[in-house]
Amino acid sequence: MPRSPLVLIAALLALVTSACGGGSANNSNTITLGLPVEATTLASVYLANERNMWAEHGLTVKTVTFKGDAELAKAVLSGDVDVAIGSLTGPLTAEEAGQDIKVFYGGFDMTAFAWYSTPNIHSVAEGKGQKWGVTTLGSSTDLLTRYAVAKAGLNPDTDIKIIQGGASAARLAAMQAGQLQANIFTQPQTVYAEKAGYRKILDLKDVVDSYPMHVVWGKSSFLDGNPDRAKRFVDTLSAAMQTTKDQPDVAAQAMSTAVKISLDDAKASMAEWIDQLHPDGRLPSAQAMDAFWDMGLHAKVFKARIPDSQWLDPRFLPAAS
Repeated sequence: MPRSPLVLIAALLALVTSACGGGSANNSNTITLGLPVEATTLASVYLANERNMWAEHGLTVKTVTFKGDAELAKAVLSGDVDVAIGSLTGPLTAEEAGQDIKVFYGGFDMTAFAWYSTPNIHSVAEGKGQKWGVTTLGSSTDLLTRYAVAKAGLNPDTDIKIIQGGASAARLAAMQAGQLQANIFTQPQTVYAEKAGYRKILDLKDVVDSYPMHVVWGKSSFLDGNPDRAKRFVDTLSAAMQTTKDQPDVAAQAMSTAVKISLDDAKASMAEWIDQLHPDGRLPSAQAMDAFWDMGLHAKVFKARIPDSQWLDPRFLPAAS
């Protein structure tokens, strides 16, 4: 039977939509979310998962936790993960390597890191010749550790040995086993390290006033092909951040369950950074971002500063709505 003109027009429109990146994939409400490690600073994500706040914005979100930023970045670039929440070094190193990615939300501007050492080490400089733990090579913890060591007058390439050991809990265990002598931690491992007799030799808040602890990023092709889905994701995360600030005890409970720590430790951790959680998705101040780039260049994590226009996509921020 011959097709009517209306049927033919509809078929053509479907083909055009598919060719432009539309179709059923773009109308899907599912998102695979990747996290680098379990972290107390991701309390808002755990709250959104526990309450299924994603569903309130018409989304189905599957969360997958990896063993560091490098593994997470590979999953994003391969298409196995749609959206990542991890350190800013992950997307920037991908951009520097020629990958087309974009950061589209910030808000996690926390100075929640601190360095601890065995009792015989009294300063960063005294850590020369020792083994220093980071999550993964090329991660934010690697960048920060190299910068801190260099600022103390040491060469991070030759004067210390940097070991990738995964999340804070695993690295604390390695420290207790004598495999590491210095480590960069977040809460609650900072508390556990002090209780175990380790010495705090540097606090990130003494270096900068804010820091891009986590950012939300993905491939440009995903964002351009699914702008509505990306916007609903941002709106949900922003709402979860606001709920975290308004109901910290509720968020602490969700975080406690997700990362398997006591409620008291969860609350103590949150108290360290809740004032640096911003539902509007902002990145740190221009001065703090200058410091971030200085760290990365000094530690040779980046070859050159990348213009914001190459890696930052502000169209999904709440303020842009």
